Amino acid sequence: MSFKTFLEFVRIEVKTVSVLPLILGIVYCWYVKGQLNLVTTVVYFIAQFSIALFVTGFNNVMDYYKAVDLNYRAQTNIIGREHLSPTKALRLMLYFLSFSIVAGIWLVWQTNICLLLIGGACIFVAIFYTFGPVPLSRMPVGELLSGVTESFGAFFIMVYVNVPSDSIMALHFDWPTVTLTGQLPTLLSLCLIGVIIAIPTSNIMLADNICDLDQDRRNERYTLPHYLGTTWALRLYNTLIWVSLVAVVVAVMTHVLPLESLLLLLLVPVIERNNRRFNAQQLKEVTFITAIQNAMAINTALIASLLLATVRTTWWG
Repeated sequence: MSFKTFLEFVRIEVKTVSVLPLILGIVYCWYVKGQLNLVTTVVYFIAQFSIALFVTGFNNVMDYYKAVDLNYRAQTNIIGREHLSPTKALRLMLYFLSFSIVAGIWLVWQTNICLLLIGGACIFVAIFYTFGPVPLSRMPVGELLSGVTESFGAFFIMVYVNVPSDSIMALHFDWPTVTLTGQLPTLLSLCLIGVIIAIPTSNIMLADNICDLDQDRRNERYTLPHYLGTTWALRLYNTLIWVSLVAVVVAVMTHVLPLESLLLLLLVPVIERNNRRFNAQQLKEVTFITAIQNAMAINTALIASLLLATVRTTWWG
């Protein structure tokens, strides 16, 4: 597999979006806590990016094996189209998964056993998204799970490995007692930010499934657009992105985010233009990129707003 083919195999253009919640977590920690743990940050950054590569590559391998449409298997799926060895491709993806698991265990040792449950749930989704007799991607839950795990999960864990566990949520054993403690205001704040970034990521998967609707049906892959139909799937797609911006306003009003985050409202014309393009034509090669652009714009603007707020509070108080 050439490097160029590998980048296509893991859909590197989508992985760029996967990095942004990690950067957001780093910036948020510095804005709120004024502290970072460099070692755990780097380890988790690499581990999460590895799992993101695994998910996409593993999905391609599983889709190749489970394909009912032989034309899709030979001409559309990158393994068949580029004449790749599915066994070697699978082995490569398992290397990425193994590294992420080992790194995750080390991070649990550095933080709290609670991270094992959170990270374990994310790994479970990553593996069984396309693996098993009834993969999660073949049910109408893929869009929700992708947003929760790839965006909110990545952001939450990045914050978790940078601050004392008890300041967010921790599991303690004192035989025979097991105690789960947490700071509800902090958890609610993180969840609100999670809504802002998870929705655009879910919309990427929703747009992907809308574009692939006919192909997915031929391969007996029944995603959310199959049950909603194209018209209602598009309505959901258009509505969700505005919920993300409403959550920004709520976060500013409740002082979860700084006033600078209202700058995200300047993205309204950009999002409207992208949505009009996608509504007019749902083609993977032409308009699917608009969903990625919306997600990148929201994540990048949110990161920029926190950086501006950090500079303001540092220099002007």
